[in-house]
Amino acid sequence: MSSLMTTRIRDRPGLASTGLPGLSLPINLAPILGVWVNYNEESTGINRVEISDWEGLPTVRVFGAGRSAPIDWGEVAGSAFTAGVDGHEAVGFSANYDLSFATVLLAAYLNKRLLVVDAYSTFTDGSGRASYFQRDHFYLP
Repeated sequence: MSSLMTTRIRDRPGLASTGLPGLSLPINLAPILGVWVNYNEESTGINRVEISDWEGLPTVRVFGAGRSAPIDWGEVAGSAFTAGVDGHEAVGFSANYDLSFATVLLAAYLNKRLLVVDAYSTFTDGSGRASYFQRDHFYLP
């Protein structure tokens, strides 16, 4: 068993850390909260992402692009991320969807005033469709 505790210098806590093992300050989710709309109205991927705060954890609701109306994927719990181990402002999140025919990992981050969402889709229905990646950019209207 390895005793590896860091993989790079930025993994080490600085002065802003609580200094107590297992105790970290809560992440402020405000920067990522809201209803994010895809810049590309013709996107074949995700149409809209709604991020809410549920007791300090982000909840994520995705609406995929559909022919006649957006497709509601439902709401899942996500994980928030800061820019470093001493950070307290959310700069990104991840969420996992287990749909009846596929699993989708969402990895998202803020880039200036845009939310960049990467979706990694793996089909689990035996259809033979290849796993694929898609990136979409979102804004707060």
